[in-house]
Amino acid sequence: MTKGIILNLQRFSVHDGPGIRTLVFMKGCQLRCLWCSNPESHKVGLQLGFIESRCVGCGKCVDVCPNKAIMITEEGKAYTDRKLCNACGRCVEACLYDAREIAGKYTTIEELVKDVEEDRDFYSNSGGGVTVGGGEPLMQHDFVREFLKRCQDRWLHTAMETCGYALWENMERVLEYVDYLFYDIKHMDHVVHREITGLSNELILENIGKILSNRSVPEVVVRVPVIPGLNDSEENISATAKFISDLGNAKGIELLPYHRLGKSKYEQFGMKYSLENLRAPEDDHMQKLNDIVRSFDLGIA
Repeated sequence: MTKGIILNLQRFSVHDGPGIRTLVFMKGCQLRCLWCSNPESHKVGLQLGFIESRCVGCGKCVDVCPNKAIMITEEGKAYTDRKLCNACGRCVEACLYDAREIAGKYTTIEELVKDVEEDRDFYSNSGGGVTVGGGEPLMQHDFVREFLKRCQDRWLHTAMETCGYALWENMERVLEYVDYLFYDIKHMDHVVHREITGLSNELILENIGKILSNRSVPEVVVRVPVIPGLNDSEENISATAKFISDLGNAKGIELLPYHRLGKSKYEQFGMKYSLENLRAPEDDHMQKLNDIVRSFDLGIA
């Protein structure tokens, strides 16, 4: 059976498509956005997370690690050499204080469909359904395509959120089974986009152009994360709104203000958070940016 790897399921969401929805977060993403709130979703494989404040230095994790990747420091805390760790999970099972976790879970399409169908009554009563995000779901395009097809075969409404960085042939095959699409645009300038995400936006803009030029595509909402000092200038939002307005067929643009909810995860997964002192944009600034979007006759989704 085909297997994919998911980060987690989130039930009873009301912000990622019509009605009450179950969100499926896929593992893996090509972009490295500086503000990413799910850094544990970057890699497709399993990853070890460690919450140092919960560690009492008992050493049980040291005893069970087959790769000798863990040691107890002079400060009485466990330290893991991530180059030696293969995320086997034995240390997670041994830890009595929930200081360790594995991010990622392998699942079959059959298992995942069964999981989301548990919420069918909520979908039926609210006009909801299933939303696949990530990470970037198109990194596991074959698995996601078949999963969404199975959902539609069972009359479940489907949605997907994508950063748009994918080969067109892979995206097109998945979109065949998507009813509602969230498409992220981080910045309109190629150079700045590479600086803040690690990759150019040329493929991303090319793909949204192809999607919106086809009237048989799903409903499309463009999402723009508003990150102070990085992409929140009036010029960038205006350029984004004009680009989408000129293409036509989009349901609207949704501006998402920056938040710091994912900051603590970076340390847990041995990563550095580079926006340490950044704060959320002011309400009046968000209002001004939304007014710019409206000036192009685009709805605020």
